[in-house]
Amino acid sequence: MTTNAVPRTNTLALVGFIASFMIPVVGIVLGAIGRKQITSSGESGRGLARAAIIIGMLGTLIQVAFFSVWLTLMTAGIAQSGLLG
Repeated sequence: MTTNAVPRTNTLALVGFIASFMIPVVGIVLGAIGRKQITSSGESGRGLARAAIIIGMLGTLIQVAFFSVWLTLMTAGIAQSGLLG
């Protein structure tokens, strides 16, 4: 009886997937490194690495948009209040 060994899941792909929800830039970096390791080592986790990169990119775009809107509103509020002179 032969058993088929399931390839190990790449650790960086898994950690990158989890990190992409909390710190998107880290998720992008770890997903990219994990994907490169998967190509050379034959481990599983290509989908996790791809998801980490995609979710990280979307999260980064959302954070940049949020910061831009926040900065615009703060600047407009300060200018309207007359605090700058």
